[in-house]
Amino acid sequence: MDLPVATVWGFTLLLFRTTGLLLVAPLLGVRTVPAQVRLALGLVVAFAVYAGAGAPPVPLPPTLLGLAAPAATETLTGVLGGLAARWALDAALAAGSLAGLSAGLGFSALIDPTSGAQANGLSEILSAGAQAAALALGIHREAIAWLARSAVAWPPGGAVDLRGLAARVVGQGIVAIALSIRLAFPVLAAVLLGHATMGVMNRMAPQLNLGNVGFSIAILAGGLGLYLSAPTIAELTARAAVAAFQG
Repeated sequence: MDLPVATVWGFTLLLFRTTGLLLVAPLLGVRTVPAQVRLALGLVVAFAVYAGAGAPPVPLPPTLLGLAAPAATETLTGVLGGLAARWALDAALAAGSLAGLSAGLGFSALIDPTSGAQANGLSEILSAGAQAAALALGIHREAIAWLARSAVAWPPGGAVDLRGLAARVVGQGIVAIALSIRLAFPVLAAVLLGHATMGVMNRMAPQLNLGNVGFSIAILAGGLGLYLSAPTIAELTARAAVAAFQG
């Protein structure tokens, strides 16, 4: 039995939205996931969501521009939906970079294979912890649930509130920046306190020449601050990413 052209076009549009989501979504859209796996996952998820939404048919546009515009809109919808959660989870990476620089670990800067951004060892640890926490909280299920809700709220080929989605993504990016600074503050404060203590002791007993161990004190103080705050950093960023899909 041949499928109607309107049904095939409706599924194709939802596949564009699913592909856009999988390009940037946390865990599902990391660079280490092969493109073939993403494509196969996108086909399975798009089929399940399209069938769950009642397989709404979409008339095939008669012109090439009529084909390209809905495809671009659907892809952009998926990208905007995934960026809000992606930026929330990247707050852990930014917090680790700030804390690592303050603790003197900026010399170990490298390229994060999952995001392509410059990072250090501390930010890699925090980012891995945040991703593990997000996985435990079921962020992959929330991403698929968001896609299913969007297919009902904005059927494929219909009007999509792109301005509202874009404003939500921008707002989530601002929140992620503020969150990264707040999360890095305990380590920054510990390093500052360590330097201040060493400065006072060096002024009180200059013959000890404590300035030579300032780098070690920064690492020790930063390590203590990280030990106390790392679980909280991972949990808060993971919950923010999950909440971005639920909002």
